[in-house]
Amino acid sequence: MSLTDKNTIVSKYLSSHGDTLATHEHLGLEAIRAGLDAGRMALLANPSHKNVSPTLIGQPGRVKVNANIGTSPMINNVEMEIQKLKLAEKAGAHTVMDLSTAGDLDEVRVRILEASPLPLGTVPLYSVAQPYVARGQDPSDFTVDELFEEIEKEAEQGVDFMTLHCGVTARGASLASDGRRILGIVSRGGALLARWMKRRNVENPLLENYDRLLKICLKHNVTISLGDGLRPGAGADAGDAAQWEEVSVLGDLAKRAVEYGVQIMIEGPGHVPLHLVQSQIQGIKRLTNNAPLYVLGPLTTDAAAGYDHIAGAIGGAQAAYFGADFLCYLTPAEHVTLPGPEDVWDGVKASLIAAQSAETALGRPWAVERDLNISKARAALDWEAMADNALDPYTLRKRRQDFHKEKECAMCGSFCAIRMLEGVEDAMICGKKS
Repeated sequence: MSLTDKNTIVSKYLSSHGDTLATHEHLGLEAIRAGLDAGRMALLANPSHKNVSPTLIGQPGRVKVNANIGTSPMINNVEMEIQKLKLAEKAGAHTVMDLSTAGDLDEVRVRILEASPLPLGTVPLYSVAQPYVARGQDPSDFTVDELFEEIEKEAEQGVDFMTLHCGVTARGASLASDGRRILGIVSRGGALLARWMKRRNVENPLLENYDRLLKICLKHNVTISLGDGLRPGAGADAGDAAQWEEVSVLGDLAKRAVEYGVQIMIEGPGHVPLHLVQSQIQGIKRLTNNAPLYVLGPLTTDAAAGYDHIAGAIGGAQAAYFGADFLCYLTPAEHVTLPGPEDVWDGVKASLIAAQSAETALGRPWAVERDLNISKARAALDWEAMADNALDPYTLRKRRQDFHKEKECAMCGSFCAIRMLEGVEDAMICGKKS
């Protein structure tokens, strides 16, 4: 049986939303169904998330962008997180993830689900560890049952996809933390599981109880985002033994999930030097049976603190061109502090630029048409058409505001190259006649 036969929720969404999805993605419905059945695509939509907008992840459909929001122990303002959610949606994000680690995490999660139709992702490990941290206990004191109870609760609340670090094996965690790496384990979830395993001298509970996890996720159509708990956090660590150990495990787990009827995505790097992006993306795709690939950046330099949204967009454009399907944004706050509302806006726009750049290079009609339309508008000095085709119409209009009555931009004025030759031929003809 195919995935769509086993997963009746996906089949229902295809029946009710299939034509809309096909039109939006510029794909035939049968191509979408084939992609889902093969595990090359995922349809994010938990029926318990009321009014959710079913969202397809997987090329050759459109490249999607995710925005991370959420509280932290040092900055805990739920109203600001709802503001960030609304800005992410307005900026054009296709999904959001709630990475909250402080406050009433159930309240934050439920409010986000009620406030937006965008598919919501979470990291259940954070919610399991958070009460222990709040009590001053070891964050890895949680039990296996507590972990799975949290996963089931979030599924029932309506979470559409979950980052679950099932591929962090005891061996992989050792390879990443034995001194071979510059930066060790940088994933919070990966570090939590590594600590949990080391204290008990046992294997990853998500790996050991994978069938239990699949059963929960199939029931609610929760897409498992197989987390990259051992992703490189420094360019020098990209492509090391720990990273590929985890990826090879994720490939096997992805295959098992699809056979069970559960949708999956693979999470990818991380920090990757520019010249390694192609081999990283293509290598991960090959080892995971071309499963949808969800990448953080990748950041092509470690030295862009304060501008990591730019470093991530450079890597994201390369990654999407070589096969990544889903870009997780980075903001100017990455590695420094909790993102604020302006950071969210900048992060979404940077990732949308990366997606547009990749899709144009891939010859995707919608991207090529957008670039062509804005070029034609520039040739005509048609500022409204430029704004309509820009990835950020708001910023274009804001920057032009002081000179909006002028035909030319404020940089060139009467030196405008586009207008320089206007009327020259008519003048030449008149000159000959006289």
